[in-house]
Amino acid sequence: MAAREFAQASHPHSWMLVADNLYEQSISLYRHFPAGKTTQMDGSGIILGEWPSSSRSTFLLAGFALENAIKAFLVYENPHWVSNGALARPLRSHKLVALSQQSTLIPWQKRGPAILSRFEHGLESWARYPCALSATETEAEQNLPPALWASYLELMRAYGKALMALLKSGWIGPHGVSGHFEFHGSYLGAQPSQSFKPMPLRGKA
Repeated sequence: MAAREFAQASHPHSWMLVADNLYEQSISLYRHFPAGKTTQMDGSGIILGEWPSSSRSTFLLAGFALENAIKAFLVYENPHWVSNGALARPLRSHKLVALSQQSTLIPWQKRGPAILSRFEHGLESWARYPCALSATETEAEQNLPPALWASYLELMRAYGKALMALLKSGWIGPHGVSGHFEFHGSYLGAQPSQSFKPMPLRGKA
């Protein structure tokens, strides 16, 4: 793939569309709670923990939806991060909190990290793999509390509204890639806003 084609494929709009797809899939799975459950017992039959069967996959989809949405903001602000046919090193991370803190345009800069950290831990361990890289980093499988799910939906709506406003105003990327978008309907649970005013970009085109 040529550098220009890669820049088009990694357009912030593309990151947003993937985020929206994963977001919709996470909602679809969550609606099936509790379709079944996994129960862990010790040798004497004492229950050590119970989890909805779809908790892990719902948590994983939601976490990756957040990651793609955050990277949409980062590519919008730093178009040179998708230049020369490769993703820049800052985009090769799954650490949601650190990623979000690199953006000056992302909503919920104070409230977001507490929510993102819960999903980040899942992406690094129990939601993605049976274990982490070491015993000290490994966490037990967790349930997806209703309060955390509600916060996830609110955060994604904020991300969706801001991304649609930014992309409506346009994006100038590397290798001659640019454009602006008109949105109709809901993305990441949000409707297009007419009042959002994006800050000036600091990245280089």
